Amino acid sequence: MQAGVTGTNTIRIYNPSKQAQEHDPEGAFIRRWLPELRGVPVPLLFEPWKLTPMEQQLYGVTVAADGEYPLPVVELEQAAREARERLWGWRKRAEVKKENSRILARHVRPE
Repeated sequence: MQAGVTGTNTIRIYNPSKQAQEHDPEGAFIRRWLPELRGVPVPLLFEPWKLTPMEQQLYGVTVAADGEYPLPVVELEQAAREARERLWGWRKRAEVKKENSRILARHVRPE
């Protein structure tokens, strides 16, 4: 259900930058597990690939394909858009609709 393929819940696609900001506003997790980003201030910490060359020099981190901190593997907005399209497509499939009915029959009490 969390993946959004059972047809019973809304589709959820999480933005890791937004989740980090909401659940770790001081960046403690990032600073602990990504020591190369320890010097980056909080407003810039959640999307380090957007650091300008001057900011990278100032904070002592190289963001590049071969740098200390790699460039993103995917472009978040585009990947989310493609995933939404794929998941909404799944929800239209007969086997997903059938599974939706099975889940609802099993877990929802008739009134």
